Amino acid sequence: MEKYELVKDIGSGNFGVARLMRNKETKELVAMKYIDRGHK
Repeated sequence: MEKYELVKDIGSGNFGVARLMRNKETKELVAMKYIDRGHK
């Protein structure tokens, strides 16, 4: 995930958080969903 930087959190729910991210090389904006998987 080093090639992306956080722009802002755009939403959250029961299972995770959606974040607006920017590609450091191309400056392209993408949305990523981070899902809480619990403990292993």
